[in-house]
Amino acid sequence: MKKVSYVSGNKDKFKNASAFMRPQGIDLGQEVLGLDEIQAENSVEIAQKKARQAFDLLQKPLFVNDASWHIPALGGFPGPFMKYMVKWLTEEDILNLMRDKTDRTIVLSDTIAYKDQNTEKVFVREVKGKLLSAPEGKTDGPFITKLICFSDDNRSLASVRSSGFTEREVPLWQEFADWVNSF
Repeated sequence: MKKVSYVSGNKDKFKNASAFMRPQGIDLGQEVLGLDEIQAENSVEIAQKKARQAFDLLQKPLFVNDASWHIPALGGFPGPFMKYMVKWLTEEDILNLMRDKTDRTIVLSDTIAYKDQNTEKVFVREVKGKLLSAPEGKTDGPFITKLICFSDDNRSLASVRSSGFTEREVPLWQEFADWVNSF
């Protein structure tokens, strides 16, 4: 079984990734590091910087996962600043920002950045969804999951996520697992 470290302080992300990767023949170890997160408009740049910084500290094969959420009607806001947005704004604030908008598209750009002694590789997948006009579902995670819909049945991410990866996440993680298993 191949071993790779997942640098993340999020227990749920690690649990989901481990459950997905183990049947793929990949054993994940979790590394919780206090990495500096650069401010950039591009999640690839952020993920690469974090992977390099983590590798400098750990000196072993690892990866990081970073996501950015872009709302075209708001000029791409919040982009990679979603983590801060959910601290500063409420569900109602987001709904107010979108009140007069006809385009309710939201684009998730999900990034995995891998780094070892000789290799640096980035995997990116963009998925389009929409912002609902009212929150739906319950979540222990960020409130934004009650406002985002990736399904045709208008159900929020919070109402369809139980455990493990959702259908929108699987292709990126499968691409990464296939690549790890190729060497």
